[in-house]
Amino acid sequence: MIIQSIDVVPLNLHYTPELMAHMPRSAHRGRLVLYRVHLADGTVGYGEEIGDPQDPAPYVGTDAVAGLRTIRHTGVQMACYDAVGKALGVPAHALMGRQVRSRVPFAYWTIDLPPDVWAAQAARAASLGYTVYKFKCRPWWDPVEQVARAAQVVPKGFTFWLDFNGHLREVRQALPVLQALAQYDCVGGFESPIPQRDAAGYRLLRQKIDRPIAAHFGSGCCHVRSDPGFDRGVPALTQIAEGLCDAFVFGGGDVETLRSQAAVAAEARIPFWIQTVGGGLRAAWVMHLASTCRQGTLSHLAAHEIWAEDVATPPRPTGGWVAVPDGPGLGVAVDETAVARLQAGAPMAEPRRIAVVIYPDGTRWHFGSETQRHEAFYFGDLPGFVPGIRLEMREDDGSADFADLYARCATAPVMSRG
Repeated sequence: MIIQSIDVVPLNLHYTPELMAHMPRSAHRGRLVLYRVHLADGTVGYGEEIGDPQDPAPYVGTDAVAGLRTIRHTGVQMACYDAVGKALGVPAHALMGRQVRSRVPFAYWTIDLPPDVWAAQAARAASLGYTVYKFKCRPWWDPVEQVARAAQVVPKGFTFWLDFNGHLREVRQALPVLQALAQYDCVGGFESPIPQRDAAGYRLLRQKIDRPIAAHFGSGCCHVRSDPGFDRGVPALTQIAEGLCDAFVFGGGDVETLRSQAAVAAEARIPFWIQTVGGGLRAAWVMHLASTCRQGTLSHLAAHEIWAEDVATPPRPTGGWVAVPDGPGLGVAVDETAVARLQAGAPMAEPRRIAVVIYPDGTRWHFGSETQRHEAFYFGDLPGFVPGIRLEMREDDGSADFADLYARCATAPVMSRG
């Protein structure tokens, strides 16, 4: 099964209207690349990868079956699973490993949101059949206010996993926040509450907190860019041997890497979920892979519900569980009309913005970038998770005042009052 050619199709996705004012703060700008792998026999497989196009030329002329194991380009590898599965008439999971369950738990996902918007998203998630919502908790919001608001609109049994990406910094800050959140039945667990290098802190939190704690498998978790050594985490074997977490979080890498991590989790009897950001094809790929992993019993995610339009529609959950597609390849159809529309469509606008973190006493801190804001809180330059704290975004209005403030924020955060 020789790969004859590979099409590279950049797409411009847009967030749903409800998220459009908030999601553009994230690193995901709606740039998604579709890869069409054409086999010599005429079979076509589809894959996708978030971000900018990556050259697939080295894989043209190679064997697609061998590529299932050797290709590390995740978009092309996914397309090979789709193409080879179609050529053989088998679902992708049959090429990944022995399927251990035909239905897998799946979660809803967004970044951090204002309390009222989060509540509306939680209600939407429940209406779509999800029972778990993975949510980013950030220091420029009051998480207790957010959870209290969302708890009012979700049905009994619906749970939130709250992901701090290490923003609680250390145990003294983390304990009162996590204990307050654990009072809500809808809080299912916490992900990476403090930097994962802090092994002693994780041991203590597990003793003190009556909720499971998940951690990234053998890595760090913090969004610090200026200091690569800020949080390298600890090896997975240390996490297991020292009992640092109740569950693992796997990223969206290639199949071989994820299955090797799943084998470690299986030996240690630690449950995990796979999480990545993509579209409907990526979600289907996660479903297939998760169905071959014995310890993949927690709700996986691909964040695919954030887009207003996509090129493929995977099955939605019933009671929080999705039926793994059983057709050949990924088992989901690609809408070529939508492909053409999203390829020709304009990218999401990226106006200049100033993020304003507002404290209850009226103090305002202005930031010129997402990284600058993350690091101010990671490094302890500002107090986070303060009751009543909130975030507002100021877009470029063409004024001289905005231009002056934006220029100053490019150098360092700017503080003002009132």
